[in-house]
Amino acid sequence: MLWMLAALAVFASGVWLIGAREPVYAIAREAPAWFVALKRDRQCALDLAPNVSVAWRSSSDFTFIGGADPYWTEFLILTGGAADKPPLKLDAEATDAFIALVNLMQPPRFALGVLNILVRLGLLSRPQGAVLDDAQSMGHDAAFMPSAHNIATLLSSPPSYAPAMVNFLQYKGADGARAYMRYGRVAMRTVYRTGGCLLFYGRIAEIVRPAQAGPSVGNWDDIAAMRYDRPEGILSMEHAPDYRAALHDRDAGLQRTIVIASTPGAGP
Repeated sequence: MLWMLAALAVFASGVWLIGAREPVYAIAREAPAWFVALKRDRQCALDLAPNVSVAWRSSSDFTFIGGADPYWTEFLILTGGAADKPPLKLDAEATDAFIALVNLMQPPRFALGVLNILVRLGLLSRPQGAVLDDAQSMGHDAAFMPSAHNIATLLSSPPSYAPAMVNFLQYKGADGARAYMRYGRVAMRTVYRTGGCLLFYGRIAEIVRPAQAGPSVGNWDDIAAMRYDRPEGILSMEHAPDYRAALHDRDAGLQRTIVIASTPGAGP
């Protein structure tokens, strides 16, 4: 009996360690944390506040959902420093910025470990089906689906392109947030089935500097980013029956959203 308990403990520890290697934990390793979107004429070194570091950064490529112009040139997660002080000083090259103090969420490591194992064993396989070229005709809210033009832009990317999709999320009140969370649990599982992963999910505690122009003007509730291992990965999600069934919760929950494709690790 004792050896069985020891074996279970070793197995559980292994599953936990597999989950703990996910990038979401490295990015959310320290508080306080800020999500920053910058629009700059020229990328140069950031003037960070004392003890603030860059936990993640990505260069904006194109809008995938919502609008035509990505507007922002780069995104960052900054961590450390003091929650009551700005995390960075904007340089003369910055023509606009959105800065929000965020509470970065961390899913249970054991749960992500189990999810990874199920995907690796093929028990949760990649959704199969033809790549969608007209997602807005599926019968769901077209404002929350990519246009045919944006799908074509994604599919014209090199096969090695592994986009990080940055999501700005605003809900229809508390009920809308709960509906979106139901969708979100299914969506995250489906992202992993495509070969992707969760980068971060942040609940906005305070908008320190609102956007002055562009599609991000106004209030937002959450910020999130998922990474896909190939351009068509995100377009395969609708072929998973449970994901497709969950889309009604997304439509019921969202007031508005913007999703911008980006390349992680870019920039000085």
